[in-house]
Amino acid sequence: MANDRINNDVVLQLIEENGLLDDEQLTELINEAEVSGKSIRHLVLDMEMLTEEDVVELIANYMGTRVINLPATDIPQDIIHAIPASIARMYNVVPVEADTNSLLLATAELMTPETCDELMFALTRDISFVLAFEEDVKNCINQFYGDESDTVNDMLASLESEIDNMDETLDLRDKSGDGSDISEDVANSTPVIRFVNLVLFQAVQSRSSDIHFEPFEKEFRIRYRVDGALLEMAPPPLRLAGPVISRIKVMASLNIAERRLPQDGRIQLTVAGKQIDLRVSTLPTQGGESVVLRVLDRNVVALDIDNLGMPDDVREAFVEDIAKPNGIIIVTGPTGSGKTTTLYSGLGALNTIERKILTAEEPVEYDIEGLIQVPINEQAGNSFAKVLRAFLRQDPDIIMIGEIRDLETAQIAVQSALTGHLVFSTLHTNDAPGAVTRLVDMDVEPYLVSSTLQAILGQRLIRTICQSCKTSYTPDDDQLAVLEISRREIEGRPFYYGKGCPVCDEKGYKGRKGLYEYLKISEPIKLMINEKRPTLELMEKAVELGMRTLREDGLRNILDGYTTVDEIVKYT
Repeated sequence: MANDRINNDVVLQLIEENGLLDDEQLTELINEAEVSGKSIRHLVLDMEMLTEEDVVELIANYMGTRVINLPATDIPQDIIHAIPASIARMYNVVPVEADTNSLLLATAELMTPETCDELMFALTRDISFVLAFEEDVKNCINQFYGDESDTVNDMLASLESEIDNMDETLDLRDKSGDGSDISEDVANSTPVIRFVNLVLFQAVQSRSSDIHFEPFEKEFRIRYRVDGALLEMAPPPLRLAGPVISRIKVMASLNIAERRLPQDGRIQLTVAGKQIDLRVSTLPTQGGESVVLRVLDRNVVALDIDNLGMPDDVREAFVEDIAKPNGIIIVTGPTGSGKTTTLYSGLGALNTIERKILTAEEPVEYDIEGLIQVPINEQAGNSFAKVLRAFLRQDPDIIMIGEIRDLETAQIAVQSALTGHLVFSTLHTNDAPGAVTRLVDMDVEPYLVSSTLQAILGQRLIRTICQSCKTSYTPDDDQLAVLEISRREIEGRPFYYGKGCPVCDEKGYKGRKGLYEYLKISEPIKLMINEKRPTLELMEKAVELGMRTLREDGLRNILDGYTTVDEIVKYT
């Protein structure tokens, strides 16, 4: 069970047991937590049901400790240096007392036994806690350990001596050549734990969507994907590749001795006070095991239709179609275009006590309260088709299929829609009309496609211009030609780009937003599907009926100053 869920349950239980809220307030609190995904602790403060003094005192009593006034506490420099900056930031803790065998840490968090064990292991001392206000802990960390702009390279420098010592006490060399000689002791050694925590902290702080660990013959490369682009951190020593990858596998409960086959797992942890899920994928390569972590941070991805940034007409049509009792709604686009987030946002809007919602995913990306979520495991024989057949015997109202990838899955989706269920799914196609052709190419009968499909949403994710260095300019004829528009069509409006500044790390972009095209399966479109008309004709008819294409939505975003010509040309 994830730490955030444990903490939510404990805080809620403490509030109930102490009679701090009445039944009506508790119901309102629980409902808001399910909708927003925020923690119970933060919601009671946001909704002004309790004060921070109340909450901190409650947690302190539960943990059997006291509350301190952190800003008024005099903490000597040698105590501050008792823990590394990476640990302080990773776990949101400040040392206030220390001796050779023990540490007293101030925290604002409800510490689970698992977190306590991790800290004791990483710091090699007995750990105890006192409680302090969240803002006080954050300010002290910034004051004692530098602000968040401190680079990972600065923090990495302090680990070098520990890594050198580790070379002397633990053998990092891989005598077998395939990594199988690296023991769990090495993977769980203090410097390796600190280094991995440091990398994860840096990734979360930079709002990365993925972290890549890539061992080569002569270097160990670590890259983050931020706003769709990969950025490389300073390469760590090559000798760390095996221990670091083994450490990640230990955290994800994978078999560290198995290095010949791909493995998938999951890590759930707290980083700088945020509850993070990491989806782990390993792949055997010539240079060793390559590992990619997908960062699933519900604080970053707000699973709410209103937060998706859809144009008003698309949002209204989407909300109208997902409210229908049956049919198939497909979201299409390439990998990393935000399809899953859109589907979850739709399910979130429908997630009420009156509806039973089942999802089949490979793997489950977000744990959503109230949804019955089933992970697909082909190796164990738990295929999409097998799970979906079982779904129909579970009396669902709504079914989400992670992806329609073959005829059998498509047929079950159609059968579900025909028997009164609403089905959500994704397809990998270039645009919305292409999804129709793809289903027909899978040998689904055209009349079944036309009678069950309600709508297809095509989407992309584009980088947005940094607001701190946004600069206007007049486009030249070549740029207009690339976009296939005339100067008259832009009506003299300027285009924009980001010059680059410290806020965006000189990239000119910060953040991402969606581009959308929405194909409603109206009667004229149904007739064309039954006649097996090609994608181009479907596209032309949809545009004639009012659909705005991805390129047209992209042009709207250029003129509104959200993005650049390069981004739109790249993704549409």
